[in-house]
Amino acid sequence: MLFVREMKKIILIAVAMLVVFSASAVETADAFLGRVAGKLKSSPSTVATYLLTTDGASQRGTLTVAGNCFTIDAPGLKSWYDGKTQWTYSSQTGEVNITEPLPEEVEQINPFAVINAFRRGYKSQFVPSAAGVKKIKMTSSVAGNDISNVLLTVNDKTLDPTEIVLTLSSKQVIIIRIDSVKAGVKMPVSSFRFDKSKFPGVEVVDLR
Repeated sequence: MLFVREMKKIILIAVAMLVVFSASAVETADAFLGRVAGKLKSSPSTVATYLLTTDGASQRGTLTVAGNCFTIDAPGLKSWYDGKTQWTYSSQTGEVNITEPLPEEVEQINPFAVINAFRRGYKSQFVPSAAGVKKIKMTSSVAGNDISNVLLTVNDKTLDPTEIVLTLSSKQVIIIRIDSVKAGVKMPVSSFRFDKSKFPGVEVVDLR
């Protein structure tokens, strides 16, 4: 009987350890987002082509990101951001506007910035997804945030984002489908600042 009781104890301990190990082995949404953000951060720069759709209109563009800096090149629009200041050129107006956007404004302009934002002001959870991808819903936990929630789809092998859907507090929905993501070379900070010499005659409007 003593032997039987001891064996039962051993089995119960083994089962308990297995349950604890299994629970710890399940990756959380935050941990997965951490790996996605880590990959982006580890690359000298990242170049992505995308299709942005909102209010029934679509536009293709190219996004280049390096740390907190980015550039956007789209038809009729170019933008540069050096981590503090943003320059936005419109070929339609022939003007460059200078602003200093807030973090939540940057997240709407640079879709990859929201991936790093999960650490502050968002609650993340996995939602059902197709094979080969993971979907994470990020819900704002900060009152007054311009972005109510984010639905992020990521290739679970490459860790590259394939779609980012932003729902704003105004109920506007911005869908960004990412066609390609590739690592780029290290770029100087000057690459993320407006170069007036390349746009002669353009009026610069400082809105800071």
